[in-house]
Amino acid sequence: VCDRHGVLIIADEVMSGAGRCGTWRALEHDGVVPDVMAVGKGLAGGYIPLAATILRKEIGATILSRHGAIMTGHTYSGHTTACAAALAVQRIIERESLVERVRSRGETLRRELGAALGRFHAVGDVRGRGYLIGIEFVRDRATREPFPAERALSQSIGRGALEDGLIIYPCAGNVDGASGDTVIVAPPFNASEPELAELVEKLTGAIGRTLAAG
Repeated sequence: VCDRHGVLIIADEVMSGAGRCGTWRALEHDGVVPDVMAVGKGLAGGYIPLAATILRKEIGATILSRHGAIMTGHTYSGHTTACAAALAVQRIIERESLVERVRSRGETLRRELGAALGRFHAVGDVRGRGYLIGIEFVRDRATREPFPAERALSQSIGRGALEDGLIIYPCAGNVDGASGDTVIVAPPFNASEPELAELVEKLTGAIGRTLAAG
């Protein structure tokens, strides 16, 4: 549809790309090839900040034909140390087949989280792709009613997990900008089976303690 009407697809894959969802581009799952794509975060494995914009050849050629160069220079553009780190990370990911590992083990992790957390009535959904998995919390599974914003449920769960040595990503305001709680788990690509099992155990414990505390 976009091609037919001359509309560009711009994909934000800063968080979901670079293998995090079990494919190098998250949109590969949907058979979509964007015209412009933003990537970052995991591109350099967290060793040094790095982001990039990737263009289709036709888009780049259009810019070059008009301006002679891609005029997007910034103070830290082309940072050689960051680029070297990213190249090293990408070589390791390819050598150790880590994207394939994320794809195969991510499904198992999602199922195990669903099984472990299903006993909590407040867990409305466990969803995701690869090693980017979200757990949504609701007051009522039938109506999908969120917890009130002042409950700060996701932040409380995040603190409880951190006390147990587990880092997760609490998100709030997913329903109306204020209420709506989700936590995201995004383990390292090379996490071992025992480490993934520990993740499930510690997250289950943190959620259980937080909900029991009211």
